[in-house]
Amino acid sequence: MKCTLFVAVFCGTSFVFNSVLADPPKTPASSLPRDQPEWVAEIEAAIKAQKDRQQKLFAEFAEKWGKAKSETEQDALEKWRHEAVHELRKADRTAAHSLMSLLRKHADDPKVYMGLAFATMHGGSDDREEAGALMGKYHLSNPIVLKWAQFGRGDGCDDFREPIIRDLLADKEMAVKDRTLLQFSLAQYLKHKAEVARMSDRSITWQYGSDYIAKFRKRDVAKLEAEALEIFDQLIAKKVPDELHPGSSILESAKTEAYEMRHLAVGKKAPEIVGEDLDGKPMKLSDYRGKVVVLDFGVRRCSPCITFGRHLRKLIDQYAGRPFAGVGVNIDKDLKDAKAFVEENKFTWPTFWNGPTGCDGGIAKDWNVQGFPTVYVIDHAGVIRSKARGPEFDPLIEELVKKAEAAAGK
Repeated sequence: MKCTLFVAVFCGTSFVFNSVLADPPKTPASSLPRDQPEWVAEIEAAIKAQKDRQQKLFAEFAEKWGKAKSETEQDALEKWRHEAVHELRKADRTAAHSLMSLLRKHADDPKVYMGLAFATMHGGSDDREEAGALMGKYHLSNPIVLKWAQFGRGDGCDDFREPIIRDLLADKEMAVKDRTLLQFSLAQYLKHKAEVARMSDRSITWQYGSDYIAKFRKRDVAKLEAEALEIFDQLIAKKVPDELHPGSSILESAKTEAYEMRHLAVGKKAPEIVGEDLDGKPMKLSDYRGKVVVLDFGVRRCSPCITFGRHLRKLIDQYAGRPFAGVGVNIDKDLKDAKAFVEENKFTWPTFWNGPTGCDGGIAKDWNVQGFPTVYVIDHAGVIRSKARGPEFDPLIEELVKKAEAAAGK
């Protein structure tokens, strides 16, 4: 399993930052020959400009973070980063929209594929869906589309991916491994489509934009979840031997995804966690039953983890003497890093150490952690009430703490 440091996720595009990032990612050379028509050059220019914008933001954030020493400076930088990423996203949407007339005109030309892929990643909701439909109509035989369908899971906000995957699966001559990868990808995608459809209007607007609300509300969540589980269970029953990623099998990944759907969904009772804190002392999640618990998975050198941890620290101070607790799960492979993370940031709440396996084992694997920070809100009865940060996080904490007090007769 591969974990990622996420600070901002937009539909189809994740902007990944690391607070100690030394060098921005390098822009790959174009795969297109130089003797291309003018319209191809225009697509190439738009793609390069987007990558340049993102690289510039990576580099600027890394430089500013390296100079920010105080919490006040770092908090101000996080606010700047949030605003800068949203401005970047607006520029990307504008760039993708400006290409749409070209993409329609040359939709069946093999050379247009890169432009369609660009629009599906960076366009607004309508442009993404149209570009995806054109990709599925004219480029299904492109080997790159197969790999994209197998591994480019997205985050469930688009609708165009599903018919492309299903059309590819209709090929009865497809190799068994390719089919298995597609089946897993479809199940994972249906799961994510259901997850985002369960979000409130306010959270959808905050994370994706208000233009996604109507799209998400049209989805049959129960049907999506039922089919996803059915596919995961079929893969588990077949004991498929194929590798998903190096060190990660489809079988184990299917088991983890199915377990998350059955045991880690909102409304489910949180599974017990038994482990040791950073000093080797035993601790259990159930020790905090009767309190509202914010379970926070994080790592050192992750600026979003630091930012959220500081917010959690404020909440712990705010609810002192009331039924509320923060519980950390540190995923650093090196115990020294785990201890440094809490000491440097004055995070005093109890923290499990996941052990030397990182995301590939321990609590992180059991809870299917794939990005940082991952946050669960668990009520006084041990029931998962939220798996997301956002504008409704603090009001939910207040509501749940009051319910915990009422249950205790306070």
